[in-house]
Amino acid sequence: MKINLKNKVVLISGGTHGIGQSCVEKFLKYGSKVITFSRDEVKIKYIKKKFYKYKKKLNVYKGDTTNKVFLKNVSFNILKKYKFVDIIIHNVGGGGRWGNSDVDKTNQNVWEEVYQKNNNGVIFFNKIFVKLMQKKNWGRVIAISSINGSEVNFGDRPWFTAAKAAQIAIMKNYSKMRQFTNKGITFNSISPGPIDIKGTGWDKKNKKKMNLWIKKNIPLNRLGKPEEVADLAVFLASDFASYINGCDIKIDGGKSNNI
Repeated sequence: MKINLKNKVVLISGGTHGIGQSCVEKFLKYGSKVITFSRDEVKIKYIKKKFYKYKKKLNVYKGDTTNKVFLKNVSFNILKKYKFVDIIIHNVGGGGRWGNSDVDKTNQNVWEEVYQKNNNGVIFFNKIFVKLMQKKNWGRVIAISSINGSEVNFGDRPWFTAAKAAQIAIMKNYSKMRQFTNKGITFNSISPGPIDIKGTGWDKKNKKKMNLWIKKNIPLNRLGKPEEVADLAVFLASDFASYINGCDIKIDGGKSNNI
């Protein structure tokens, strides 16, 4: 099986860290033209250096999806340079640790900010770029959600769960729009479970306690890797996944089946 994504124009939000960075790397290796952005100047410099050999294929912008002016400006620049986007990977997210374990003590602004952080770009970029995919009779839109969004009965971090569930719902809604699906455009989401990403908390936990938690909660007995999520994104973006539409695919080592 040979995946062909050469010269596909791929927009990956939040591509300078974790799963997003792994997606950037995978698509670059497959010969795609990759666009990404981050609000962190240090991370932008790092990714430009890390992928220097792909400098002709990689464009990195500085900005934040909660900023509507940035969303408009970056979309204008993308259209000016590329005219269209073939694949969108909605990866920007987070805010899962902003609230309080007691939901009554979680401030209203946390609910609003986490929703905006996870969904502003999804809504905005879809409206701008999906209609252009129609002209090419091909397109892929993938949201990186979370098992917190797909398994709402977890009950923890509801401000984060609500935002991630919304991503899945948006993809499912688009997947039923015949004006797009009749043109070969698919819409899916990926819901990762615990992924070993530096700076997200897993690397700071007591190793003994963490290993006990993993043994109890994850049948595969380990954390996932960012590149494993990226591999799934690459597959969903390929022609081998042309009949997969409206799906939320969990990649969690079996955790969601072990409740």
